[in-house]
This record gives sequence, structure tokens and C-alpha cells, in this order.
Amino acid sequence: MPLPPPDCAREASHQRSITVRAYARSDGLWDIEGHLTDAWPHPVPCAGGLLPAGEAMHSMWLRFTVDRTATIVSAQAATDAGPYGDACGTIAPDYSRLAGVRIGRGYRDAIRQLFGRTAGCTHINELAGVMGSAAMQALWEVMTQDAEDSKGYVVDGCHALKASGEPVRLYFPRWYRPEA
Repeated sequence: MPLPPPDCAREASHQRSITVRAYARSDGLWDIEGHLTDAWPHPVPCAGGLLPAGEAMHSMWLRFTVDRTATIVSAQAATDAGPYGDACGTIAPDYSRLAGVRIGRGYRDAIRQLFGRTAGCTHINELAGVMGSAAMQALWEVMTQDAEDSKGYVVDGCHALKASGEPVRLYFPRWYRPEA
């Protein structure tokens, strides 16, 4: 059981789904594709009327292609559904500006700098953040094969992989640094 049972009875009120898939391409690159949806189990008001139960208010897509250094070489976004109709999707072409951004430390800051506030879509930005960590998973084998880059990608990226930790000592001994 991943979580303890809830403390009281409850009723579903909203569902956000994020799906990310990674594909190794025949040209040595990887496509990372994400889809975010928001739906309610009951009708909800939105611009232009009442959204029927179960229909997506948000349905946004993002694909970026990355190289073996986790640098985005191209990106495309699309909006199938947004609460403000076509106005929501007009920002999608701007996400091509992700090209050249390297996924790793500072990646989420780069998203905020490029697409913060009115320069982007909150939901596509959220999707881009999730896709960054999924890209790292897709590239895990390549990243850990290159000892020079292992520290930049792996070590000190989370509490389990701190430079002084046992997993780093065992699996990345070159980068192991015992605590003083």
C-alpha cells in the first residue's frame, strides 16, 4: 500500500493525468512526449459555458527531442483543449524555444525564464518540468556509461545519490566523497 487509508469518506472532485513516454530514435536521439489533462467528474463552469462531466478542460501536449547530453534539439507543443478556446493554444509554437536547453541542474529555472507568467502556459510548463525528469530516466543508461558526465547527471541530484552516500560509494566510486 503506497499511502495509508484516508481518514474519512471522500468523493472524487478532479483528476489531473500526466503521461510521459520516451522513444529511442534510429538517429541516436530520443523523443520525450508528454500529455496533460484535467477533468472533473461533474459539470464545471468554464469560459463559454458549462463543461460536461469527464470532458477535459485542459489537454496539452509537448514533445522534445534530446541528444545524449540531454540537450533539447527541438520541441513542439499542442493544445487540444483549454478553458479559453483557441487563445490557449496560440502559445504552443513558442515552445520551440526549448531547443538548446540542457536538462539537468537549472532546467526548471530555464523553463520559468523562457515561459514564465504571460510568456507561456502554466500547464505546458508543468508538463515540461515532469518531462525533464522522465528524459533523465530515458537517458539513464547512456548517462551512466560516460564516467565524465555521471557526476553532472547523477551524483548530488537527490538525497539517495549524495556524494557521501553509500549508493555513490558502491555504484559511482569515482565521485564518492566521504563526509568530513
